[in-house]
Amino acid sequence: MIRIMLVADACLLRTALRRALSHEPGLHVVADSTTAQVTRDVDADVVVVDLDTLNGSVSDAVGILTEHRPDCAVLVLTTVAASAALRHAFGCRVRAYLKKDCHLDDLVDAVRRVAAGESFIEPAIAASMLNGRPNPLTPREQDVLRLAAEGMSGRDIAATLFLTAGTVRTYLSTITQKVEARSRLDAIRIATESNWL
Repeated sequence: MIRIMLVADACLLRTALRRALSHEPGLHVVADSTTAQVTRDVDADVVVVDLDTLNGSVSDAVGILTEHRPDCAVLVLTTVAASAALRHAFGCRVRAYLKKDCHLDDLVDAVRRVAAGESFIEPAIAASMLNGRPNPLTPREQDVLRLAAEGMSGRDIAATLFLTAGTVRTYLSTITQKVEARSRLDAIRIATESNWL
């Protein structure tokens, strides 16, 4: 029996994966959690992690799993291959990389393969990683632009990040130049499409 833990911030995704995988012979979902709840005490053979979240703790979760449980295979799911979280996962000992638009049969096959000790990366993800533009933004610039993308004003961003309004304006101007955007909205679009946020 292959014991599986699911890690995803979206409750609907965790629930759907749990139900789908639990009906497969030889697979048993023993736990599910959000990225913020991941601990070193993982009683699973395979951990399936959703990398598509704005929560920075996804990188911490992958790091905890690969560093403290090397016997546990980590399989990551993503929709976009150029994300900072995926680049971080490449630096860890993640065993498999799969796109989220795969069929359930592909996911089940991937779980069985990594449980048997195999490693693999879906070709589309590998190609996107090789061809993707590196993220030019610093972590603080990402924080500022992420809040701007959520619709916050410069004053609100300043209060949230304990900065002055002038500093936020400077960050936004620098970001716009770095990503070669025409405006703040264009910078948000470019950064979102490139998965830098």
